[in-house]
Order: sequence, then structure tokens, then C-alpha cells
Amino acid sequence: MERISLWLNRHSMYLALLAAWTALCGSLYFSEVRGYVPCVLCWYQRILMYPLSAVIAVGLLRRDPHLPYYVLPLSLYGLGMSTYHYLLEKTDLFAGAAACSQGVACTTQWINWFGFVTIPFLALVAFLIVTLMSVIALLQGEPAAEDGAGSSLRAPWLPVGGSIAAVLGIFAVLFLSGEPIASAAVQPSPFPTLVLAPPQVEAEPVSEGGRGEQLYLQACAACHGVDGQGVANLGNRLRGSDFLAAATDAEVLAVTRQGRELNDPANTSGLVMPPSGGRPDLSDADLLAILQYLRQP
Repeated sequence: MERISLWLNRHSMYLALLAAWTALCGSLYFSEVRGYVPCVLCWYQRILMYPLSAVIAVGLLRRDPHLPYYVLPLSLYGLGMSTYHYLLEKTDLFAGAAACSQGVACTTQWINWFGFVTIPFLALVAFLIVTLMSVIALLQGEPAAEDGAGSSLRAPWLPVGGSIAAVLGIFAVLFLSGEPIASAAVQPSPFPTLVLAPPQVEAEPVSEGGRGEQLYLQACAACHGVDGQGVANLGNRLRGSDFLAAATDAEVLAVTRQGRELNDPANTSGLVMPPSGGRPDLSDADLLAILQYLRQP
């Protein structure tokens, strides 16, 4: 344990470097390969994480003993931002928040691995690692301006360059292949195949300003427009669409639960629609209430 502790003390900022570069490449993979459109809070987290990948690398190359002081303000702010975003996704603590009033809703869950791992959760973990490693480095006086004779860190460009190259190599394979990262999420089957019909749920009567409209405004309006007529370069028109006119409630519910990938032949938007519209917390009754609202003339 003592040797592990000593190694961690001397290499903490290299672990922070790995976390920052993994987060950087991972965010680009999700948006540029998987087609997941970042929300406003996602962009804020990128603004804080992307500079860290360069700041940590340069600080290690220069063996700057003040490096943790440069990193901690960004990582702590990012930790708070990602925690807020995750709570916004998974709880009702900030139900009245006005974040992401335009564009993709901040409550959209593009991934939901194991029922709790979302993109903000991954960002939270990355910021947490960077923060903890920076605190350890700060307490231990690392990175030291000079190392003892024979130290493996006298040529810091080797571990810095190697760490960055390793992360870039892994994500280069993912970028070139376009394959999704393995997850516990159920992979959607190609549309229009509907393997199982969803359970029949009786939709509640919907009136103007009713439950269906409220749910639509909370979960769908950011991408598909307040009036359901779509948003340019974001979400297709829903109200009065040919698909809603031709499909049964069961078919629409199944497709919504399944989502639509970029390679889906029925995807005409050029963007991904996440399973359940990015809201796995919505029940079948909730989705059918939204559907009944959209079917109103």
C-alpha cells in the first residue's frame, strides 16, 4: 500500500491528464460520431474541460509546481456544473430551472447505462478525478520543479506524450469505425421492425393546457417546437406529420421507446433521437398522453 500511495503521489497529475483527455475525446465521440447534440449545459462543461487537457499537459511538460492551482478553479467549477446537470436529469430538485430553454433539453438522456450512467455523470466522474488528483498533487508538492537523479520523470514529454497518444489511439479506432461504446443499454433494432408491441395503456382525455401538453412542453418542445411544428436543424415536425397520421398508438409508442439512430432508414432529420426521447422516466401512459395531445387538430 505504501508503494501504491507513493506512486499515486508522484503521478497524480498524469492521471488527471488521462481523465481530461478521455473526457475531451469522449465528448467529441458522442457528438461527432454518435450524433448526440450537446445541450447548453454540455457546452458549459466542455468549455471547462477542454482547456484542462492543454493546461495539464503544458504544466507537466514544464514541471510547474503551481499546476494544481491552475487546474482546481476549472475542475471545481466543472464538478459543480456536471453535478447540477446530473441532478437536473435524474431528480426534481431543479424542476423550475430555466436552463436549456432553447435547443436540446438539458434533461435529455442520450445514454442511460445501467440506469444511472449518463453523459453528465461521465463528465462528473472526469471532473472529480481531475480535482482529487490535483488536491493530492497540491498536498505533495507535485509536479516538482526538479526530480532526483535517475528519476523516470526527468523527461516528462515521454509520459505526457504517451498518455495523450494512448487516448487518441483508442478513440481514433472508435471515430473511424463509428461503433458505439459497449453499454448495458438495449441496442435499438433497425426501423421499421417492431419486435414486440407495447402494452396497451389507456390514454387519458387531453384538453388544452392538460397533462399531455405539459409533458410535451417539458420533454419534447425543445427539439420539436412549442407548437409541434419542428425546429430547423434539430427536430422534425410532429403535429400533423404523415407518420403520426399513419401509425397506430402502439407503433408510435414502440418507435419512441426504441429511438432512431443516424443510420435508421426512417430518420429524415439527420440527427439521433434517443430512446424514449431522452426521457426514460416517462411512463407509457405519459408518452400516450403526449401523443394524444399531438393528435389534436
